[in-house]
Amino acid sequence: MVAWAGMVVAQPHPWRIAAFFDVDRTLVRGSSILALAGPLCRAGLLPRRALVTAALRGLQFSARGFSEEEVQRAVRGIGTAVRGLDAVALRRVADRAIPLVLAPRVYGEAVELIAWHRSRGHLVFLVSASTHELIDRLGGIVGADGVVASEAEIVDGRYTGTVALCHGAAKVEAVRRLAAAYRVDLERSFAYGDGTGDIPMLLAVGNPNAVNPDHRLRAAAVQHGWPQLHFRGRDGLSWLDDPGWPFGPAWTGASSWRADSGDTLGGEPVVEGVSTPAY
Repeated sequence: MVAWAGMVVAQPHPWRIAAFFDVDRTLVRGSSILALAGPLCRAGLLPRRALVTAALRGLQFSARGFSEEEVQRAVRGIGTAVRGLDAVALRRVADRAIPLVLAPRVYGEAVELIAWHRSRGHLVFLVSASTHELIDRLGGIVGADGVVASEAEIVDGRYTGTVALCHGAAKVEAVRRLAAAYRVDLERSFAYGDGTGDIPMLLAVGNPNAVNPDHRLRAAAVQHGWPQLHFRGRDGLSWLDDPGWPFGPAWTGASSWRADSGDTLGGEPVVEGVSTPAY
């Protein structure tokens, strides 16, 4: 608020910087959908054949990632498998399983990178093709400000099998909605993704990064000059692949970094028009 000629004039919230993280093979090893198939099967919420399919797809996904068509097929398969299930029951099982099954798959390098962004006052969002039921709690665990994910349709408390996929063009539209709602400057913001479906999101920000890229994203990263990061596990930082990476090889974790006043931007988010969980 400022005073001018006897009047109090409201000032707009300053623009902020955000970091947008894909989840599968970027934040966590493998696929969140496939990792949680086991607990959902054991709880009687998925048929046993879905577990076998998940295991086979998990090997494929871990080895090379999924194409656009394969991602859509996997999400549609989950939608078909949960059709008719009680939504509250599935959410309850998923929320219990995420800390036990999915959280241990989070890359240590990603955790430190999120901490680095938080130390500089940046917002952090997860943007995933997995459904909200399968990753919302993960956002709270890693300290994200919100999660944008695929939407599984629920009617009368049960899943219909229809899923609105957050992938490719839909993912970048979600990023733009978040930017508008939280007054985020995309030109100064960061994005991290592993596959072809993340390219639109990476093109939408000023600081794109290819993490564990599949061959299509690797080619795009070379073409555009994007840094390529390789996350290995929870106990190593053997991930710097590009000497032009702006944080440099002296990275030792967020605790050693001091936020620069120019990058720590104030202001509260304007939340109209976007739905993200509150943690």
